[in-house]
Amino acid sequence: MKDREILLIVTSVILTLIFSNLSLFLKSFASTPFASPEIKQAARLIEIDGFRKSEQDFWSKIKDINFDSLPKEPELPPVETETKAAVEPPKPANAKKPTPAKPQLTRPYRRFLFIGDSVMFDLGIQLQYTLKKKYNIADTKIDYKPSTGLNRIDYYDWYARTRQFLNNYQPDVVIVLFGANDRQNIIDSQGKGRAVLTKEWQKAYQERVDRYAKLLDSSSVRKVYWIGQSIPKKSSYLKAFPIMNDIYKTASKSSSKIEYISTWESFGKNGKLVPVVANKSGKRGYVKNNDGLHFTSHGAQIVSDLIVDQMLMDKILKAPTKK
Repeated sequence: MKDREILLIVTSVILTLIFSNLSLFLKSFASTPFASPEIKQAARLIEIDGFRKSEQDFWSKIKDINFDSLPKEPELPPVETETKAAVEPPKPANAKKPTPAKPQLTRPYRRFLFIGDSVMFDLGIQLQYTLKKKYNIADTKIDYKPSTGLNRIDYYDWYARTRQFLNNYQPDVVIVLFGANDRQNIIDSQGKGRAVLTKEWQKAYQERVDRYAKLLDSSSVRKVYWIGQSIPKKSSYLKAFPIMNDIYKTASKSSSKIEYISTWESFGKNGKLVPVVANKSGKRGYVKNNDGLHFTSHGAQIVSDLIVDQMLMDKILKAPTKK
């Protein structure tokens, strides 16, 4: 009786284990030599089904993850794009260099106008001769009027005359010389008379000169040379000319195209006129006529050379080719 009870108990335990984990039992039994092919196939299917269930559970868990709640990796700084010059391959050593742009050619200065009183006539004749002989410039004109200047515009209006000449002739270069006839009383812009060389006279004369300088500056003229008065012989002019030269020099500073040329030192020494002076070639001669104002041909040549030298420096003229 006891043996039978023990057998029932053992059988019950075995059955309980089998039914509680049938898949484990089949897989274990399938590995024994007593298992039939059918039992081994059943154990294989159970193993595949288990793998599939595990795989599905894994992807289910992946889908359930909230990625927004996960800590983010620190963002890397953006990569700077290389400039075009950096990524371009180096040019071969034998590559042709780019052709440099051709410099713009400067239009030559061909027309020259000389304006002033009778002192300018002597100087203008010499300038015409030098420009023609040494620089092959023949297109020159002298517009002079004796006993005139920028003072007595009621007698001769140089503003209207110059404007007319500039429009008709259209010079490239203008050379101006006034002053020998301006040493007299003046009527200012308010119509009041001002005594010569007083402060009021100087202010009125400065306004006249500035007005003439603006006329030249606003024109199509490319370069203006304002020639200062040379040292005179008479004491009355000797006092006036330095004041007037300062006025011309001041007016020239208001324009980039107007240049003042001083001639005071050309014939002066210790504040007095030196009557005989050597030119560039060493030839000596009288520089002024008996009035102490107008040039001799020798004096005109010295002042002409001074102006031409300045024009060479300013590249208005080109040095002649030596034969």
